[in-house]
Amino acid sequence: MGIFDSFKKNKKSVWEKFVEKYKPDKELVKPSEHIIGACRSAGVAESILWFMENYGFGNYGDGIIKLIDPEDYMDIFYKWLGKEDYSRIPFMMTGFGDLFYFRNLGDGEYDISFLDIHYRNISVAAYTVEEFVEYLIDSEVEEKILRRKLFDEAKDKFGVLPLNEIYFFAPALVTGGGEEIKYVNKGDAAVHQSILFDWG
Repeated sequence: MGIFDSFKKNKKSVWEKFVEKYKPDKELVKPSEHIIGACRSAGVAESILWFMENYGFGNYGDGIIKLIDPEDYMDIFYKWLGKEDYSRIPFMMTGFGDLFYFRNLGDGEYDISFLDIHYRNISVAAYTVEEFVEYLIDSEVEEKILRRKLFDEAKDKFGVLPLNEIYFFAPALVTGGGEEIKYVNKGDAAVHQSILFDWG
């Protein structure tokens, strides 16, 4: 096996556990060359770009986690960050609208950070793509961050989400709502992210 073949195999194997746990939707959308080029220029890790190109944007695990087109969420994402910073690229979203984003730290260093739109908090999820995949498949993360139990209840009540939709809390958690199915509804992800930002 040549070096290039080995590199491709390594990028693939990084994501194998992820797609085993979170089954890819049948209607994934392949990214344009423009999107891949823009992400590459921003320094996004090649293994993430490989996953985008070889699988595509859409729902994984019925939408408990989504691979998203960064351009669809950049406007509201940068509002949350407080500035336009193209070293920060959103690429995944939970079924409740929280965002995972790639953070290029320079000199080949990076992390993958987590923007919690409901509790208005940012934290680092992982320092490598491999760590990030292990993070996502961890049962505690699945329950606490992806809200597995509540997600399944919402899916039973509202059905599987389209790519651009999320489940959300009404009233919002910051205005007295609770993480219970009686407070859950569904709607456009970017619209709700914008509403929560404006309430801040």
